[in-house]
Amino acid sequence: MRIALIAVYLVLMLNACKDYDKKEIYNENNTSVIDGVVYNIDEKPINGLYKTYFPNGNIKMQVYSQNGKPNGIGKFYNERGKLVYEGSFIDGQPDGTMYQYYQNGKVHNEMHYSSGKLDGIQHIYNKKGDLIVEIVFNNNKAVSGYAIINGEESEFSAEELEKFNP
Repeated sequence: MRIALIAVYLVLMLNACKDYDKKEIYNENNTSVIDGVVYNIDEKPINGLYKTYFPNGNIKMQVYSQNGKPNGIGKFYNERGKLVYEGSFIDGQPDGTMYQYYQNGKVHNEMHYSSGKLDGIQHIYNKKGDLIVEIVFNNNKAVSGYAIINGEESEFSAEELEKFNP
């Protein structure tokens, strides 16, 4: 039962991450975004550092872009200016390790991507920095994992693992 609750919590948390991009974005240099490609005022894809801001003026995102798509290190912040996510991108897709942070600055999630798909060992930590969940993904599919409950590992069932699939 506790594993099911943890799985539900994690699914809700991952869905909340998707909602992060739904707020209004204020771009520098009058840029526009069409089909995931960022264009400058001359309607040319952006190359170099691209930044967006919240209405309060705080930075929302900064990412290096090539041909208008994220290509390099990207950092994403909340409205108060705290780092929320960071990771690397290749041709607009997450590639490598992405980190999500708690408000206290400690790592919440450590997610590994290959060409935009979850691949490899994913870690979830509590606010103190202790590992609480480990899930292995292969090509965007959760194949094994466990939660640490009261100091003991408890394996996820196939049904519980299915809930982690994007």
